Amino acid sequence: MTHSDPPLCPACGTVRTDEAPDGLCPACLMREAMQPTGGGGPTGAGPNASMDTAVPPLSAVAAAFPHWEVLELIGRGGMGAVFRIRQPKLNRLAALKIISASLAERDPAFAGRFEREGELLARLHHPNIVNVHDSGRSGDFYYLLMEHVDGVNLRQAMRANRFTPQEALSVVPKICEALQYAHEEGVLHRDIKPENILLDSKGRVKLADFGIAKLM
Repeated sequence: MTHSDPPLCPACGTVRTDEAPDGLCPACLMREAMQPTGGGGPTGAGPNASMDTAVPPLSAVAAAFPHWEVLELIGRGGMGAVFRIRQPKLNRLAALKIISASLAERDPAFAGRFEREGELLARLHHPNIVNVHDSGRSGDFYYLLMEHVDGVNLRQAMRANRFTPQEALSVVPKICEALQYAHEEGVLHRDIKPENILLDSKGRVKLADFGIAKLM
């Protein structure tokens, strides 16, 4: 009985899964998607950057969440900043989304909107919707602890020219299924855009950011 060699990433030569998009490993796929394209970068910098919230230093976030390892900033926008963290007790990566409590105090409706996202996501359990693990306030921050999606958003994939028309069409049914499920649970997303559609390293689709969702 013969054994075939494991598939390798053509960019770096590391072993990858058969389902990896365009044959690239997660690290190389992310590197391709993060390349500058003349527009805003993956963190939202660009013409609308002034609309983004200020990003707190990593040390301040780590001090507010001493029971987790705060690894790096992975995104920012109108609803706050997102950090990649590790939960040592579970040996699990997660995404930590935060907004400053001082910002919430200046705009109470904004804080309520953030807390509502946690309540909405906690109700939704679907393979194509990002799961929420926890929410609340710690130190100077309101937070959502969410499932970590190892990949890129649809906008990044499009800018990296790593998304064929056939692959784009394959995303549509998954998003429709996620939206149909959310509607059946009484939740209307109201902010469907490429930045809120995530693609993991195995090509699976996840709908994220219910920050301006509405209870039906």
